[in-house]
Amino acid sequence: MSRCDQFVGLPPAAEAFLDEHEVPAEICECCKRAFPRKLEEIGCFLGMFGNEYPLVRRILKDGRTADMFHQISPWNSGPVHHLGLRVSDGIEFVWTDEEIEENSR
Repeated sequence: MSRCDQFVGLPPAAEAFLDEHEVPAEICECCKRAFPRKLEEIGCFLGMFGNEYPLVRRILKDGRTADMFHQISPWNSGPVHHLGLRVSDGIEFVWTDEEIEENSR
């Protein structure tokens, strides 16, 4: 059994929120074509071997922002990274203790 970083990522509710509210693309001023929005890095967290993993800011359709944050990394043959999402109006999406335990087995 090898030890490594394991990613669970954002909770399903955060993913659903972003699917509904995130601005998915930018429009080119010149040609008016859509292209993927460049994500703004707002920080990072360190993995098991010192690897840096970025945390990004998402832009929402109504002008709010949503920032990813490192919630917790319980250990199971390496850290199991759970990320949260904090919206600029104070809403937070986080993993519950039960979900964290289930994902870390």
